[in-house]
Amino acid sequence: GLGDVYKRQYKGEIYGISFFTYFAVNYTDKTSHPLWLALTQVEILTADLLEISLHKLQIPFERHDPLMIDKGIIDAKRWLNLPWNELVDTLTDWVEPYEKKYREWALEAEDHIDVFQLIADHETAIYQCWKAEQNEESGIGYLSTFIQKYTKL
Repeated sequence: GLGDVYKRQYKGEIYGISFFTYFAVNYTDKTSHPLWLALTQVEILTADLLEISLHKLQIPFERHDPLMIDKGIIDAKRWLNLPWNELVDTLTDWVEPYEKKYREWALEAEDHIDVFQLIADHETAIYQCWKAEQNEESGIGYLSTFIQKYTKL
């Protein structure tokens, strides 16, 4: 049901926070530091907004989910030493199917439309960010636009 979707998505945010934070702290090329911080912020903001819905639906959740935090770190470590171009390609390919799926969910949603829109928008921002980076442009703008839009709510 809907509760499972929210919970799974929320766990995904906790994973993402852990994953991107690990890169922010440990990736050797510090010029990308602002990007990792912005990606982390997108995940934190999405998690915060999902928490509101989880509370409303009285669904229990764990902000410091140790399994998701560990998984984020394990996956980040696996890719940490990739050269920038390879890392960007890897992350773009990784995000693409999720972006497509969440976008479809948002289009098909009949209720809780705002939450499905949030989930889709956050994934699209991350995807557009990596697509820009693939073209050797800064992807931060897409993340900032998302953050500004959803911080106003």
